[in-house]
Amino acid sequence: MEALIELRDVVKEFRSVPPVRPLDGVSLAVAPGRIVAVTGVSGKGKSTLLNVMGGLLRADGGSVRYRDLDLTTASAAAVDAVHRRGIGFVFQSPYLFQALTARENLALALRAAGRRPGGGEVEEALEDMGLADRADHLPAELSVGQKRRLVLARALLAGHDVLLADEPTNDLDAAWSDAVFGRFRSFVEGGGRSVVVVTHDEAYARQADEVYVLEEGKLARRA
Repeated sequence: MEALIELRDVVKEFRSVPPVRPLDGVSLAVAPGRIVAVTGVSGKGKSTLLNVMGGLLRADGGSVRYRDLDLTTASAAAVDAVHRRGIGFVFQSPYLFQALTARENLALALRAAGRRPGGGEVEEALEDMGLADRADHLPAELSVGQKRRLVLARALLAGHDVLLADEPTNDLDAAWSDAVFGRFRSFVEGGGRSVVVVTHDEAYARQADEVYVLEEGKLARRA
């Protein structure tokens, strides 16, 4: 099956002193309908991998393809279009629009995806993430865990082809961590979507369909 995202011999180097190369010839194909986990020691390039995979950072070598578009050579406008419909992100820090309520944050995600928020999807997403009673609260009025769940609800609601999630279970207890993985599984069911999860939690990673370890710039699949 054709990959939704494919990395071939990707290199990323930061020109510090001395230079740092977190990605050194990384190849990875993410097929539709799969959850892929990437684990490894903190600070060794996992977030960089997601940012390059999603087109937020340009690779210094190799290619990164989303469907038929090479993100390493695509225009900024083309990459922006991919971010609106194709590739979504869950960042380590839960970014939300501080002047908007929880409900309004989700409605904005639907509008950004070209959909109208009047069909009950927003309310269902709030209920699904245990936030129905916090719908009219601003982010400053939410706990850290509630903010995390709202960010995840927004990412899932947007309905991208690929979701790139960087430590998505930070600030969540074990029960909610497992629940979030269940949401990811539902998201990819049907074969048209994929999720790539970066996590330091080995037990969480083992729930994925494929597990890779990033170490010294190299990506290796775990048996």
